Amino acid sequence: MSAAPSPVEGTDRLLMFLFEDVRYAMPIAWVVEVAEKDRVTSVPSLALPVGGVMNWHGEALPLVATELLLGRERHEAGATPFGAAITVGYAQEQVLVLAAKPGSQARLGMPVDRVIGLIDGEGFVASRSSGGRLVVERRPVDGRLVHILDPATVVARGAEVIESATA
Repeated sequence: MSAAPSPVEGTDRLLMFLFEDVRYAMPIAWVVEVAEKDRVTSVPSLALPVGGVMNWHGEALPLVATELLLGRERHEAGATPFGAAITVGYAQEQVLVLAAKPGSQARLGMPVDRVIGLIDGEGFVASRSSGGRLVVERRPVDGRLVHILDPATVVARGAEVIESATA
């Protein structure tokens, strides 16, 4: 008897959110918290349009521009600006606090325009390694296409962006 493909941990529910009028979702098990945006502070050798840190429960949470996490080129960072010089902060209202793997500690903040809510992840099956593919599935939800992201790829891209910016 052959084993059926095993679902990615925590795929029974997907968290759906908006970024630049596009709907995305990812397994809720990778989301530690949905936080309200806070002041974003620059760090040496990392330009604010690329990323910064935010106070998250007394800890410094690294934030990376969502457009970079979604695979856009670095010159596109800042398309959704951090904000006015007086109040440094992302234009997005909410931040997805992502873990490096389900059940682990917070690793990265991903600013989003708005969290829509949970959707059923039934039928969502992906290998534990997506081969570096960011979008592992597209499906219609309420008549709109939702791009389901591989959270491990998002977190890995965040680390790459930070490392390349500070190198």
